[in-house]
Amino acid sequence: MNIAGNLIADATRRIFRDLGDPQALNLARDESWRAPLWRALEDAGLTRAWVPENLGGAGASIAEGFEILRISGEYAVAVPLAETLLAGWALARAGKNVPTGPLSVDSASKDDALRQMGAAVRAMQMAGALQSILDRSVAYAKERVAFERPIGGFQAVQHNLARLAGETAAALAAAGSAADAIASEPSFNEAVLLEVASAKIRVGEAAETGAAIAHQVHGAIGFSREHVLHRYTRRLWAWRDDFGSESRWAARLGASCAAKGADALWPMLAAR
Repeated sequence: MNIAGNLIADATRRIFRDLGDPQALNLARDESWRAPLWRALEDAGLTRAWVPENLGGAGASIAEGFEILRISGEYAVAVPLAETLLAGWALARAGKNVPTGPLSVDSASKDDALRQMGAAVRAMQMAGALQSILDRSVAYAKERVAFERPIGGFQAVQHNLARLAGETAAALAAAGSAADAIASEPSFNEAVLLEVASAKIRVGEAAETGAAIAHQVHGAIGFSREHVLHRYTRRLWAWRDDFGSESRWAARLGASCAAKGADALWPMLAAR
């Protein structure tokens, strides 16, 4: 990522750290935090990152937009930043003016390009959320004491955390690969389909496994209203189904591969 991309990422993280801390919002008595957070995101141009400058947007690259999404996933804050980014991208792509304020898109849309972009967006958000779940689980295992020692010292817990780290790494790699393909390919071609479908499937699987492990590590406290873990796992469960579940993308990817014949499968995989 270039200097501009680093500045965008830094601005995103700073805004969420200052105004969107998950634990602080989890304990908030009302929704008054939404307005200042959204205003800060708008003022920084993050809500219109994928809208070209000539249409009043920030003109950020595809890669920079996905970095915004990864960081927003780390905070799992319930504001429609991803939806607004995606809607702005779709409208700008069609040469239409992008209205101000929060926007959304139909996750059941039949438009092939929008569905693939939406699936990649959700995959990146899930990968970011998994990174935070991993960090929080490791920290909790170091702090929580049972039988006079931190639970992180028990082999079973260590094994689960290692599995969670592996799932998180796989999710970040798959989501990043899909984002790279979208950024580098001239259109939503077969190469992009392979990467996006693979990412939505693999990240969805990681979300299922990762959420289960995190709740095992935290025990009953992770389900309590006071603890922030459930904010992440509920987001993961919702994002898995948006723009197509793992089974739908697996069926589509399988049909695409079958249509080309067995001889084309290995060259297609090796090319990526």
